[in-house]
Amino acid sequence: MSEPTTGTAPTAIDPHLLREALGHYPTGVALITATLDSGEQIGMVVGTFTSVSLDPPLVAFLPDRGSRTFARLREASTFCVNVLAADQADLVTSWRGPESFAGVAWRPSPSGAPILEDSVAWIDCAYHQLVDAGDHYIVLGEVRSLDVQRPTSPLLFFQGGFGGFASSSFLAPADHDLIRAARLSEAAMEPLAALAAEESADVSLLALVGDHDVVIGTERGSAIRTYFEIGLRLPHLPPIGAVHLDPDHEAGLARWLDRLPRKDEASRERCREIAERVAAQGYSLCLVGHAPDQEIWQDVTRYIHGEPTPRRRRQVLSMHLDHLDYYEPDLDPDGTYDVRSITVAVPMAGTPRLAVRMSFPPAGADGRTVARWCAQVRERAAEVADLIQIRFGQDRVLG
Repeated sequence: MSEPTTGTAPTAIDPHLLREALGHYPTGVALITATLDSGEQIGMVVGTFTSVSLDPPLVAFLPDRGSRTFARLREASTFCVNVLAADQADLVTSWRGPESFAGVAWRPSPSGAPILEDSVAWIDCAYHQLVDAGDHYIVLGEVRSLDVQRPTSPLLFFQGGFGGFASSSFLAPADHDLIRAARLSEAAMEPLAALAAEESADVSLLALVGDHDVVIGTERGSAIRTYFEIGLRLPHLPPIGAVHLDPDHEAGLARWLDRLPRKDEASRERCREIAERVAAQGYSLCLVGHAPDQEIWQDVTRYIHGEPTPRRRRQVLSMHLDHLDYYEPDLDPDGTYDVRSITVAVPMAGTPRLAVRMSFPPAGADGRTVARWCAQVRERAAEVADLIQIRFGQDRVLG
């Protein structure tokens, strides 16, 4: 083993590289709360909470030295750590300060600090020591009381995004909606096979499972080799997934738009317009755009083939936002178009919600041909609904 070097100047570390490297190590997310003497509640989201010692019982978190929220927290002599659950990511991204307590259920801890009713666990503490640590503090808390109130998967921060944890041995082999969709596809593929052969395109049946469209059947016909295969998951990151939206259902539309960066108002407005147009015309049309660079495409490919990470999710979203101009174009009958996909929701009540997608028909089609393809996909989607109703009795939506 080599001896450690001494007396040499420290190597300058690029802070962006440091953040990127450490971002590949997942950390738990907690909300540190306190109640001030004035009665005001304060809350601070941290990704640095950790256990320190069993004897004496100590925990810690590491706030930025310049944090004004921590300066307010420090006015109280105690604080409470709320270990957040995987389904509380929206709470974190929408947290705006003391006013945020009005929108969540909580009760006071023994010290009077807020305990969120849906948190995994809470740990009530007194300040033990405050340690200077570069541009952060190390706050050591002495545990006074604690409890596990909701033993579920915790919220994790990883690669700049939020998610949960589940042991692979505990994962269900298949989602209930996915199993049902596979059964429904038995009645649906014949008209899709005919369309694929007629128009030399790939035609797929998709099922909405969670916030992904899952490919449950594909008929090959395109001259272009595509990546569509059974089991492939396509994330509903705007503008993808607009065929399943009802623009009049503002809550559902807002949830879809909230998958975009909050500060990107231009993209949010453009995606809202896309959703309204898709609803009006009854299909989603996407043209072939410029190819992403190799690194982005590798991340996208790994994401949709079952290796989703926050970084890859951001790459998928970035790729979509770079191509917004290719969605829902105004068709010139005499124009020339290279179509990537035409997607139509199957007009069928209940779950799972299905869609028919035509991918990569012959390039260089004129606007009249593209309009005809859109009409054909709509007809096939309606035919799929009729076939499923005949075989399984699932209600068709009129239209």
